[in-house]
Amino acid sequence: MAKEGAILFLTVLLASTLYTQTTLAERKSFLVGGLNGWTKENNGSWFLIGTKFYAGDSLEFVYNQMEYNVVAVDNHAYETCKAPEGAVEYNSGDDQIYLNEGENYFICTKRGCCEDNMKMNISAAAGQRQMEKEEMEQVRSGQDNQVKSWVRLIGICHMFFLFLYELAT
Repeated sequence: MAKEGAILFLTVLLASTLYTQTTLAERKSFLVGGLNGWTKENNGSWFLIGTKFYAGDSLEFVYNQMEYNVVAVDNHAYETCKAPEGAVEYNSGDDQIYLNEGENYFICTKRGCCEDNMKMNISAAAGQRQMEKEEMEQVRSGQDNQVKSWVRLIGICHMFFLFLYELAT
């Protein structure tokens, strides 16, 4: 009875790992401002019109950290360009920030950048992204190969535990 329980536990553990890996493929990362990055000269044209964001998607801010920063703020700070004390400031020059469901506000607090419209408001929807047909086919193909690999691994683990059980008895 303990043998079956151990094998069932391993199977569930491996299946949950497989599930986690496939759901990560449904999130996207967006480069802020494209090749121009997060700069004062590029303000207001961060993404193509109609870009849809979901909670869990990430934004990658690339910028010169001597000239700019990124500060995650609330609506009031976004409107007034004044970051409250304790606001999260990013200043590495290459920051990846995950979006929360709802409104996400970002400003630059250096050299009057925010006042010159170097700020961003992103609305992230709940739920999961509807993938394009080509993306879905790629994910399915990758998942099929991944499932086959995991099935093989589960089979090998199963045989290994049976072998150990036989040695112990």
